[in-house]
Amino acid sequence: MMRFKGFLQNVYLHLALRLFLGATFIVSAVSKLPMQTRFIDVVKEYHMLPDSLAYAYGATLPWLELLVGVYLLLGVLLRINAIAVLLMAATFMVANIGAIVKGIEHCGTCFGESFPLTVPAALALDCIIIAAAVVLLVYGYREQKFSVEEFFIRRAKRLVSQLDPESEPLTDNGDNSDESKPESDPGLPLDKSENP
Repeated sequence: MMRFKGFLQNVYLHLALRLFLGATFIVSAVSKLPMQTRFIDVVKEYHMLPDSLAYAYGATLPWLELLVGVYLLLGVLLRINAIAVLLMAATFMVANIGAIVKGIEHCGTCFGESFPLTVPAALALDCIIIAAAVVLLVYGYREQKFSVEEFFIRRAKRLVSQLDPESEPLTDNGDNSDESKPESDPGLPLDKSENP
């Protein structure tokens, strides 16, 4: 069990999941954008949302996928983007389950017309996306490899230490390690109950 947890905490696993999710959402967005009007019509045809909400969902989803995909590749706002991935994947899963119930065999708009998928394959991909997003949400935010956000955090810490070389390095929660220790005056007795 501890070995499995250690595997889930591996920063290189998080990097691989970030790259997988980021590339998946970017490809999905780029495939949908040229056929956005058709995609909106397909969302309406599912009859799961009122027409106004279906239009808003179909119009914004490819752009949201693109934004989240780029942020994941760059390692920016990882927890927020992992939550966005979970929410989008949940809507994909509901749509694919609805398609199975209606007897639809192919998900022609999952990745646009470039990468047609069967509905069961799209549903399996949704499960993989959800699992990857959960790992990033629970474990991936602590430390990242090849992340723009981590790069700027390290640069900021280095700049602070250069500006004030006598300051203690900051821990992850922003507290100095010695601040919690009370300062002792060498001129005072250790036992306050003793009379001078």
